[in-house]
Amino acid sequence: MSTPQPASTPMSTEDRAWLPRAAELHRPLARAAKLGMGNGMGYAVFGGLSLVFALWDWDPIGLILGAVLLGVGLYERAQSRRLLQADTAAPLRLARGELVLLGAIALYGVLGLTVLPGPSDLLQRQLGSTEGLGLDVQKIANSITTIWYTTVIAVSLLYQGGMALYFRSRRSDVTRYLEEVPGWAREVVESMAK
Repeated sequence: MSTPQPASTPMSTEDRAWLPRAAELHRPLARAAKLGMGNGMGYAVFGGLSLVFALWDWDPIGLILGAVLLGVGLYERAQSRRLLQADTAAPLRLARGELVLLGAIALYGVLGLTVLPGPSDLLQRQLGSTEGLGLDVQKIANSITTIWYTTVIAVSLLYQGGMALYFRSRRSDVTRYLEEVPGWAREVVESMAK
């Protein structure tokens, strides 16, 4: 009668040393994926809410922005899951999603500054004559509109532009992780990161 052999062999010291190194190299990917998942969820929620409110008021620009937000949010969540699995294309896809959103928001801002009707005419009709106040309500409303749209563009440039650069810079992290870590160690680390 023979003694049963263990189902697996114990890890060598060298193999055990690879797991902390693999986890260390995977950490920036996991951090970026977590950020992308959170961003994507926020975009999707705000996109869905924007669609509801735009349908309620029948606002075509709100519908378009809501659809873009929802689409980018869902796309970013999917690409974040791929980044967690060290997909080499995921960082650029995440950056591209941020740039699409940046483009949509910037276009909205430019349209608001140039083409879309501002609130000044509506405000003037509601208030009637404001000559006795000594204020040019139309000028004040136009100034507020200009400040609003330029702020929206500036914040989007900073945030979405910064996120695009951040995600793009994860390409080198993915490459380094894939080149330095053996496949079996990547499998272990990625299965724990799910």
